[in-house]
Amino acid sequence: MQRLYHQRLPGDRITTSEFAQRLAAISTEINQPVCAYINRRGQVIRVGVGTPRQTQIPPIELPRYGAERLSGIRCIATQLKYDPPGESALTAMAMQRLDALVALTLTGGGFERRGGGATGYVKGGYLAHLVPHPEVNWTVSPLMNLDAIADQDLLNLVEGLESEFRREYIAQQVDRDHDQVLVVGLQTDNLSNQFFRDGLAEIGRLVETAGGEVLQTLKQKRPRPHPQTVVGEGKIQEIALTAQTIGANLVVFNRDLSPAQVRNLEIRLACGSSIVLKSFSIFLPNVRDRAQANCKSNWHSLSICCPG
Repeated sequence: MQRLYHQRLPGDRITTSEFAQRLAAISTEINQPVCAYINRRGQVIRVGVGTPRQTQIPPIELPRYGAERLSGIRCIATQLKYDPPGESALTAMAMQRLDALVALTLTGGGFERRGGGATGYVKGGYLAHLVPHPEVNWTVSPLMNLDAIADQDLLNLVEGLESEFRREYIAQQVDRDHDQVLVVGLQTDNLSNQFFRDGLAEIGRLVETAGGEVLQTLKQKRPRPHPQTVVGEGKIQEIALTAQTIGANLVVFNRDLSPAQVRNLEIRLACGSSIVLKSFSIFLPNVRDRAQANCKSNWHSLSICCPG
């Protein structure tokens, strides 16, 4: 596997047949999915055993990042199933703002050619990439043969996508001169449905009073808050992807966040643009007084900007 780091791919191609076959040969031998991450210079910068979600690059390690651009890295992944890449892999692509994701399906066999090189290990593959659309986060091609994937012009693809993302980003900035808010509501066992709904409605009114706009509200039910991140890991990914998709610059939780929870959320919610975390507690009977007090006294002290 270490030899993959010594391979150099053409900068204008998503992959080559030779590289894909070598990756598939390794995956077949160990009977595990394998992911290789490649920058736009064609250098292999990361290889991991596992799915795109399991091997994803932490946002702080990505070389370039932003709502109006892609990260400059593509992922060539093998998978042990024949289906298109699932939501978990596609969400990992979106979280990293990858240039593209290629999911290779395997034949289960193959052989080494005389003089080196592998062949016969790849059955086909799917090409996925992000799209600047308010309701659709990504697109996935039908199953393609390996030669068709290798013929894809990477530079033409990413230049077109980044141009569209840039137009969308500028339009959002021109249109929006106030905070764009994503509200996250956690309903625990000690909160009735009515009290939970009333609390979220009150947060919405307070956001509007402060000059912000609630774009969307995400909800989760748990017996108690997660001690490290308030909500579960799956919901954190949903929050990050939703904030990125709708252009939110502010995430508001319906409960107090401890310093440790803020730090953990900051790391996990790191995304393309600066995201600020804020919280309102809704547990006192007088919701408005407590929330307004939080707004006045803690609005800035609770603000944590994720790396952009």
